[in-house]
Amino acid sequence: MSPMFGKKNLKQGKTIALVDIESGSVAGALVRIAPHEAPKLFAQTRIEIPLLSTRGSVELSREALLAARKAIEHISEVASRVRGREELAPTGKIAHVATFYAPPWAAMHLAGGTADYLPHMTEHISDLARDILGQHSMSAHPFGTAAAHGALSLFPFERAAMLCLVGGEVSELLLIEDGMVRGRATVPVGLSTILRTAVSHGGFSAREARSLVTLASRAEGEAAHEALEAGGNHFAQQFSEAAAELIPTAPARSVIVIAPTPSEAFFARSLARSAQANALFPEGSVVQALRASHVAPHIAAHALAPDVPLMLEALFVDKKFGIY
Repeated sequence: MSPMFGKKNLKQGKTIALVDIESGSVAGALVRIAPHEAPKLFAQTRIEIPLLSTRGSVELSREALLAARKAIEHISEVASRVRGREELAPTGKIAHVATFYAPPWAAMHLAGGTADYLPHMTEHISDLARDILGQHSMSAHPFGTAAAHGALSLFPFERAAMLCLVGGEVSELLLIEDGMVRGRATVPVGLSTILRTAVSHGGFSAREARSLVTLASRAEGEAAHEALEAGGNHFAQQFSEAAAELIPTAPARSVIVIAPTPSEAFFARSLARSAQANALFPEGSVVQALRASHVAPHIAAHALAPDVPLMLEALFVDKKFGIY
């Protein structure tokens, strides 16, 4: 990891708090942005939402808000410690709070980087941020906007591409062509669905199920456990049915999967092995996982365990709120 900050950046930069609200976890971080410098992430944390036995929205919302409180308290504590060191004090002063919402908390619009948000979630998150971090300017963004911005920056799209943003309970498909989001769909399947399948049909604990997904992601070319394979097949089927409705708008030649680390390889492989998914794309199309190694060269500092969504959000706020 690179050294945190130099004196020049302390004088010219500003610090933005990131809060990432997903359906399987909530994350928080601070990002230091400065002119002509890559963003620097610190105070990173991700709180997993417990694997729920049902998909009830009330319980999921409650767990997401509990996780959000923990994440925001963490970045507040780190910011306070940094402010206590004279040479780093400006770095601990938060200038803005940027919140990012994935489905089901936000339904992204195809243009303008805007979304329809669930009011009860955004209101509670805003109240938490103000109570814990203090009175700062705040903004809300759909995660898909940051993901699309990052993918366009990292991959040279010569033709249309499909982004597959895997969440906990819901996954989002974005069709991108000519630098624009041309289509969007959601499917009610995500990492939590896969884990729940392994627990209910494989007899594993939630912790064991997560370990299985990790092993399946690292075992290149090997089949996953039967319960995971069934879950992966179901995911590919749901993806294919939704993608079939979008592709006539702009035939895509590649699929880029963004999923919770380290499950991205598992989901990419599930799509690559699916005959139904393969039938949608022309010969020579590629399915690939967007990994931390793709983003890291564009981030000046990050945690030892990189968090891809936070890294993509850091790139987005650097572009949107940077001082240039």
